[in-house]
Amino acid sequence: MAFVILSASALTRSKPRTLSMRAVVGIASLVTLLVLAAGIAVGYGVGREGPALFASANAEPRPVTRAGAANESTTDNRLLIDRFGELSGRMMQLEAEAMDLAFRIGLIKQAGDRADVDEPKAGRVAKTPPGSPAGGPLFRPDGVEPLPVPLLPNGSRSVELGDGLEQIESSIERITDLIAELDRTVVALNLQHMARPGREPVRGRAVVSSFGNRIDPFTRKRAFHSGIDYPAPPGTPIHASAGGRVIFAGYRRAYGNTVEVDHGGGLVTRYAHASKVLVKVGQVVMPGEQIARVGSTGRSTGPHLHFEILRDGRFIDPKVYLAQF
Repeated sequence: MAFVILSASALTRSKPRTLSMRAVVGIASLVTLLVLAAGIAVGYGVGREGPALFASANAEPRPVTRAGAANESTTDNRLLIDRFGELSGRMMQLEAEAMDLAFRIGLIKQAGDRADVDEPKAGRVAKTPPGSPAGGPLFRPDGVEPLPVPLLPNGSRSVELGDGLEQIESSIERITDLIAELDRTVVALNLQHMARPGREPVRGRAVVSSFGNRIDPFTRKRAFHSGIDYPAPPGTPIHASAGGRVIFAGYRRAYGNTVEVDHGGGLVTRYAHASKVLVKVGQVVMPGEQIARVGSTGRSTGPHLHFEILRDGRFIDPKVYLAQF
C-alpha cells in the first residue's frame, strides 16, 4: 500500500473525492471467483490427463521415443499446475488487499458522512481576513461514479487449463491496476481527512467561552465572540487542528501572537494570544503538530487560547467541526 506523503500543494489544494464501496467489494468477489474458476479448470484438466501423468511415474521403461513424449507431457502438466499455484497465491493476496482497502474506505466514509450532515453555514465576515497583519476580535453582537468491476476476457467466468491460465494472468493484471487506482484514491481521501479541522488544539482543557454573543470582559457589554476559548497555564502546547500550510505567524494588536493555518477548500484555523509562536509562514504542519504555546498576549484577560475557524473568510462555530472527531 502507498504511504501518505503530505505536501503543501496536497493539503491546500485537495479536492473531494468519492468512491463506491460496491466497487471494492466487487473486486474482492471477483478475485474469489477467479480462484474458484481456475480451480475447476485445473481439476478438469487433471481429471483428463491426470491418470496418464501418474501412470507414467510408475510405469516400466519404454522405448526412448515414447518415454520422451510421456516425460514431456508430464513436465508440461506439472508446470501448468505450479503456475496455477502461483496465480492462486497472487489472487488471494489481491483479495486481502481489496478487503483492506474496503475497510480503510469505510472508516473515511463514516467521517465524511458525519461531515456532510454537520456542515455548518458560513457566519459573519471576519474583520481580520486570513493572513492579514491588522484587525481585532471585538465585534458588535448579532441580531437577536463507481469504478467498473472487470470480468474475464469476452465476459467469460470459466477457464480451460492452459489457455485459461493466460486469461487469469490477464485478469490479475487488470485487477492489480484497479487496486492501485483505488489505493491512490484512498491516499487522496486520507489527505482530505487530515486537512479537515476537528482535533482539539489544546488537549485536556474545557471550553469556557463559546462562539456567538457574550458579555465582553473589557466593556461589560454584549459583543460577538468569533471563536472559543481554552484556558490553560502559560506555556501549554497548542496543536494544529488539522494539516495545512502556515499563512500567518506573528503579532497582531488585538489577537496578540497568532498563528493561522490554511487547510485548503477555503478553511483556515486561527490560534491567538500565544506566548510563543513555533512555526513560520509557508511551513507545512501535520495534524496535532505543536505550533505555539498558550499565553495572554494582545487583548486578553488571562492565559488562554482563542481558537477560530473561518471558511471563505467567514466565521464558523468551531464546536461543529470538533464534534466530528
